[in-house]
Amino acid sequence: MQVTVSGRAREQELRRAASIAELPGFEFRAREQVDWTAQVLQVSRLGLSLKTADRNYRWHPGLLHTRVEAGWAHPLVRAMALRPGDRVLDCTLGLGTDASFLALLTGAPVIGVEVHTGLAMMAQEGLRNTGRAVRVVNADAHTFLAGLPDRSFDIVWGDPMFPAGAAVTHSLDLVRLVGSHAPLGPRWLEQALRVARHRVVMRDVAGGTLLERLSPDDILRTPRPRPRYGIWCCRAAGTSL
Repeated sequence: MQVTVSGRAREQELRRAASIAELPGFEFRAREQVDWTAQVLQVSRLGLSLKTADRNYRWHPGLLHTRVEAGWAHPLVRAMALRPGDRVLDCTLGLGTDASFLALLTGAPVIGVEVHTGLAMMAQEGLRNTGRAVRVVNADAHTFLAGLPDRSFDIVWGDPMFPAGAAVTHSLDLVRLVGSHAPLGPRWLEQALRVARHRVVMRDVAGGTLLERLSPDDILRTPRPRPRYGIWCCRAAGTSL
């Protein structure tokens, strides 16, 4: 991916762009050399943005405010049987909306894994500015899970990419553009169950078929067209849905 700076860039923006260009998959280009019809990661005084031919994307908290308003009553929290202090691993970080929300409730740092380097950097920057305790890891979730010890997190969370038109918000357009569309399947679930002490939870769209193929212990259904949550219990949670 191309990386450049905004017009009238300061020395610190130039240094940051040059540092990013040292990462695999990035190439620094002066603005006059940029192919603006392709994706460009731009460093400016306002931070990172991803520019395409027709849009300039910045980090956005998405529907975080609605999750915060729901608090402990949110379906995601109920599916996880979340408790204060729980350690959560978010295997599909994206912009970090879920991770930020879960860190707020648990009071414990959340580890978020994002495979796309540019998206991981934008999420890290945005989440840092909100003060949320989210540690961003730029890695493939399958590989990262495989390297973790058994029972090293209380909850492992996965949110596969929703299909187009499945009631997503415009704030997720960036994730859809550059994020991984690879499904979470049996291989991921096997590792997630090994790593989790309490529960593995996966989101599916209303009327989807992903969860049934993976045989969860339970499914928390929400009013249509909202998503539903597959639940795999690693031990008796003692919490009803």
